[in-house]
Amino acid sequence: MALKMTPEQGYELYGPDPKFPDVPYAEWKARIERARELMRKDGIDLMMLWSRQNCRYFASFTSIHWHLPSIQTMVALIPIDHDPVVITGEFFRWTVEGQSWIRDIRTQQDVHQVSSERQFPRDVAEAVKDIGYGKANIGLEMGELGHTWIPRPLNDIQTLMSELPDANFVDGDKVIWGCRSIKSPLEIDRLTTAATIHRQAMSSVVEKYRPGMTEQDIGKIFICTAFENGADWVQSGHIMCGSDREGMWDTGHHFDGCTVNRGDYLSIDIGVRYKGYWADMGRIINVGPATENWKRCWDAIGRGFEAATKAAKPGVKAKDVWKAVNDVVEDGGLMSFEMYGHGIGFDVQEPPVLGASDETVLEPGMTFEVESLGAVALRKFGGEGVFQFENLVIITEDGCSTVMGLPHHIVETTYC
Repeated sequence: MALKMTPEQGYELYGPDPKFPDVPYAEWKARIERARELMRKDGIDLMMLWSRQNCRYFASFTSIHWHLPSIQTMVALIPIDHDPVVITGEFFRWTVEGQSWIRDIRTQQDVHQVSSERQFPRDVAEAVKDIGYGKANIGLEMGELGHTWIPRPLNDIQTLMSELPDANFVDGDKVIWGCRSIKSPLEIDRLTTAATIHRQAMSSVVEKYRPGMTEQDIGKIFICTAFENGADWVQSGHIMCGSDREGMWDTGHHFDGCTVNRGDYLSIDIGVRYKGYWADMGRIINVGPATENWKRCWDAIGRGFEAATKAAKPGVKAKDVWKAVNDVVEDGGLMSFEMYGHGIGFDVQEPPVLGASDETVLEPGMTFEVESLGAVALRKFGGEGVFQFENLVIITEDGCSTVMGLPHHIVETTYC
């Protein structure tokens, strides 16, 4: 079945402009023009975007249907010299009209049917050929930078490529991250707001913790506070507490019977999202009383973060920021880690990584969650445990600025 084409006026219900745009027109237009600038540089004629994050960034489209792996909610096409096009389901047409500045909206009938799911790659290919790019260099969400993918089964991707036999499919990662890694003032404002919400949620845990609470109890405090203060989503990160769970990363807060008592510590690393943008500011909070050696280690972790902020500036390589932190961590007698931070934006972790081998040169507008991390043999082995102090860092024209999460001087819960 052929795609239903866009009405002559460009919309059926919402128009001529979207009523609920994710970003202003100037912001969206700047993203498209930046993409085309990078496409020309890399010899790409058409960018084809399948993932939720890229469809939101370049087409200003959001939908809860992205969580259903059975449906491809949208594909966005950015041609070098043709108006952008989106292919979506007729079910989503009015949503696209209400949100997106793109007005060439082509829709598939019966989008919830499995037969339509398998047909979708063919429909995308037909749209590509219809706008004159069937023999073009087509950039896909792939490449050596990573953090890019096409969220479809292999047979769908194979179908797409077989339907465009004269096209040349190339890496599109440099175009994608050449746009997304440099944040606009609007994006930085959203990231800063997310960081504020995160700080409020973490502060609430410190204030409301009581002995005998479980990890689930602590997770509820954090999540409820985040939503009360404007979060649109909270990621189930880890709460690693006490000797029983020490050393287990990224396991969520869903374990029954794991209580947090005097002498334990809270290791909390949960992501908070605001208008699509994430905050990810992990902390270690001692249930107390903290030993003098624990405080010494915590002080070293704080100095590691300060070293990162002194090193982070335009022209510096990501690996140089890693080294600045690592020197302080090792000097403080703590075990070092292979990375001390990562980019942040529509994804909780974006390139580049602040790792020992990352050659990426920092530019103004890049945003990171800088993590000063360290460990002294885990408490179950008679040591002090793990340490994490993570905050938002924004690269500026002449250095960097920071948006702090829970203040470093808070080392214990207020109720021990």
